Amino acid sequence: MVGMVLQGGGAKGGYQIGVWKALRELNIEIGCVTGTSVGALNGAMIVQDKFDEAYDFWYNIDPRLVMKDDPEVYHQLLTLNIDIKNMQMYFEYVKKIIKQKGLDIEPLKDLIEKVVDEESIRSSEIDFGLVTVSLSDWKPMELYVKDIEEGKIGDYLLASSFLPGFKPQILDGKKFLDGGFYDNLPINLMAMKGYKEIIAVELNAIAIEQPIKDKELVIRRIRPSGDVGRLLEFDKERSRNNLIMGYLDTMKSYGKCQGSAYYLTDIPDESVFFNKMLQLSDEQIFSVGKIIGYETGYPKRLLLEVIVSELCEMLGFDISMSYGEIFLGVLEYLAAATNIERLKIYDYESFLNLILRKCEKAPQKTFDIEFMPNVLRRQSLIQKTFKVELLMKWLVLMASSKT
Repeated sequence: MVGMVLQGGGAKGGYQIGVWKALRELNIEIGCVTGTSVGALNGAMIVQDKFDEAYDFWYNIDPRLVMKDDPEVYHQLLTLNIDIKNMQMYFEYVKKIIKQKGLDIEPLKDLIEKVVDEESIRSSEIDFGLVTVSLSDWKPMELYVKDIEEGKIGDYLLASSFLPGFKPQILDGKKFLDGGFYDNLPINLMAMKGYKEIIAVELNAIAIEQPIKDKELVIRRIRPSGDVGRLLEFDKERSRNNLIMGYLDTMKSYGKCQGSAYYLTDIPDESVFFNKMLQLSDEQIFSVGKIIGYETGYPKRLLLEVIVSELCEMLGFDISMSYGEIFLGVLEYLAAATNIERLKIYDYESFLNLILRKCEKAPQKTFDIEFMPNVLRRQSLIQKTFKVELLMKWLVLMASSKT
C-alpha cells in the first residue's frame, strides 16, 4: 500500500479528486492519507470512501457552498473587475467584512458537518492525518485521528482550512490558522507512519513546506500540467477542468498515456520516426531547409544536423531529445496553435490527422508565443514570436513519408 499526501490549495482542490478517480481505476491501494487545508478536507472524503459525494461537490462547486456572501460581489472582487459603476458596492462589501471581522464561512462548517462521519473516519482501514496551526499557542499541530479528541474531527478539519480573512472560529478556547502556514504538503507527517512509497498530489500553491527529513522516501509527485486557477476561485467550469486534468495527469504519471501537454496513446516506436526522416527525398529536405535559409549541401546532413537542430532551438527543446520526442513536440505546439482541446485522451493517429486538418485551414502566419498555453512554453523562447511555417512543412512531410 502507498501513502497519499494532499497539498493545500483552496478552490484548486477538485484536481485531487480527479487524481483519486484515476487511482481507483488503476487499483492503487491507499493505506494512509495526510493533508493540509483543502487537502485535509479531500483526504477525509477519501478515508470515508465517499467518491461520488466528493466528485459531485467539486463538479458543481459554487462560492456559496463555502462562504455566506453575495456570489456576484465575490466574483467581481476575485477578478478585480472594479469600475465606477460598482465602486459603491465594493466599499459596502469591504465594510461588511470588516464589521463581521472576516468572511463568513458558515456554509463550509455546515458542509463539513454534513459530509464528515467521524465514526466512519475512526473505523476506516485508511489512516488519516492533518496539519493546522494554533495561533493561541504559536505552534504547529500535526495530528492523526488518534490524536484528536472524540467529536472534534470536523472542527480540526475546519481549523486546517482556516485562511486569514475568514471570520475567527474558536476551538477548545483557541484560535487556529490554515496548516499551509506550517506545512502545506505534509510528507513528513506521512513518513511518521513508516510509509516509504508516497503519492504527493500538488496544487501549484504558494505556501510553506517543511524539508523532507527521510531521504529514502520514494515520492511520486503528481502536479497540474496546466492552470488550476486561484486560491478562492470557486468557479464551476474551472473546477470541472481541474477534475479532468487531475485524472489525466495521473494516468500519464502511471504510463497510460504520453505527451508533454496533451495525452496521447498508441504512439509508434522511435524507429518509425527515424525511418520516416530517412525516407524524405532530397527535394523535400531542401524545401524545408529553404525556410530557414539552407538550400544547398548534403541532404541527409542538412536534415539531421541543421533542420532538426533548428527545430529544437525554435521550440526550446533539448538537443538530446529523440526524433520521436521532437516530432511529438512539434505536434503539440501546432495543436495548441490551432486550438485543439487539451484535456482529453487522443490516440496518435487521430491526433495527427486532426492537426493536419487544422493546419490546412490555418493561415501561413507568425503565431504570437503568448497564444501558447503556459505548459507549452520553454524558458529559452525569449522572443515573442516564432515561424510556424517550418513546423507545418515538417509535419506534412513527415506525415506523408512512408516507412
